[in-house]
Amino acid sequence: MSPAHHSAQHRWRVLVLVAAVLVAVAVVTRSPGTAAPGGPPVSAASTVSAPNAESSAWYCTGQTTPSGQIAAGIVILTNTGTRAVSGSIAAVTDSGATSDTGIAVPARGQVVANVTPPETGAWMSETVVLSGGGVAVTQAVHGPAGWAEAPCQSTTSPQWFFPSGLTTGSNALFIALYNPTSTPDVVDLSFVTPSGTSHPINFQGIVLEPGKTEVENVGAFVQNQARVATTVTTRTGRVVASETQVLAGSGSGLAILAGSPRAERQWSIPESLEVSGGASSIDVFNPGPTTESVTVRARLASGPLSPISAQVLPGTSWVLSTSSETRIPEGDAYAAEIEAKGGPGVVVGRVVAAPSTAQAPQAGMASAVGALGMVSPSHLWVVPSPGSTASPVVPGVLPAHLALDNSTATAEHYVVYVMGRSGTRTLTSGTLAPSAFISFGDGLLFGAGLNPLLVRSSGPLAVSEDVGPAGTYGVVTMPGIPLDAALAG
Repeated sequence: MSPAHHSAQHRWRVLVLVAAVLVAVAVVTRSPGTAAPGGPPVSAASTVSAPNAESSAWYCTGQTTPSGQIAAGIVILTNTGTRAVSGSIAAVTDSGATSDTGIAVPARGQVVANVTPPETGAWMSETVVLSGGGVAVTQAVHGPAGWAEAPCQSTTSPQWFFPSGLTTGSNALFIALYNPTSTPDVVDLSFVTPSGTSHPINFQGIVLEPGKTEVENVGAFVQNQARVATTVTTRTGRVVASETQVLAGSGSGLAILAGSPRAERQWSIPESLEVSGGASSIDVFNPGPTTESVTVRARLASGPLSPISAQVLPGTSWVLSTSSETRIPEGDAYAAEIEAKGGPGVVVGRVVAAPSTAQAPQAGMASAVGALGMVSPSHLWVVPSPGSTASPVVPGVLPAHLALDNSTATAEHYVVYVMGRSGTRTLTSGTLAPSAFISFGDGLLFGAGLNPLLVRSSGPLAVSEDVGPAGTYGVVTMPGIPLDAALAG
């Protein structure tokens, strides 16, 4: 779809809407993990607002411009509501060049935005401002190393955490910073590696003026590290941050990850698979001031495996090599739940590498689903697809597996729908036993094509979808995005 530019009158309405959203952002509390007095409850960093909201905003960062080559991106808008929503996408590059593109998303529809590229710059961020709610915004990137997708963020924060990263060999790690607010930000970056904690002087006191974006090449200063956990902290203001990872070696891949704004005590990886000749790990980062007792519980479809535990000291990471664990059999899908006790929690991610003979891309990186992402006020999660039939992010892209993980002590009823402009259609339904997971393969998902999915559950649930082409599970993963309120109609 190629949306036309707004008329002068419509541009004025959008500018007023942008100003209102930025004012709302500026007054949000800076306390991580708590709600402002009388304010909204704490929610996941990517949450779809209620369909009847007067306006909503999303922030995407970490893409390169078409001339940037590393991770050229597209923005995907998925409307879960029953009325069309319009808005504007304001793009800005690291050179300061800007552009503005109008967008319209039909009811129950998904569109790939034809964002007007700014004239100069290598890296790009976008603010998506919409005239209503019910719309999820995601981004997909592609480049010589591979492709990836991730949710954009629906909030700003004074801090962001990234549990995984690599700067060894030809691996390249970038942290993208974006200030969509109306006040200047001062930002510090720190890194936890096997060699200790690093605070490179070049990454301290970074000044981000309103509307500016900047991307830091971590590998230039944190060199040859097999694992890098990153903390982004503001001295003043609130920002958006994401991580772009280029993976190289015996195989290749690309990852883009939205940051986690807070540590959490419970995480889930709804589906994993160890393959012969591959390597994978669960990365557990403790950014807090107290030691965390962390337990990883893996479950096959046939039952639980022996748990794995570690004491994770403050400001350190635990890298659990799941591919080296003999208790996890090769070729059997499993879910993993990560629980932390002793403090505010941890941040969890996963790194996956299939053999170089596997389908490209072979390597990938994804965030686990945190406790806040398992809870949806509407009991609904949307799973956007990576593009549309007319505009796929890469040729041949299709969903491969949809996984649901129930970490509660109560059986949960679920329904999986495929969205279409004429309404929703049920793909499957059932009851998920306590502490159990289920995976639906491409045989079921083939009928959905590149239409987005909705998942309804009677209680908390971790939702994720693996998408191909990819070498194995976890190379390209999209989490289910919770909805703030029940759909209208």
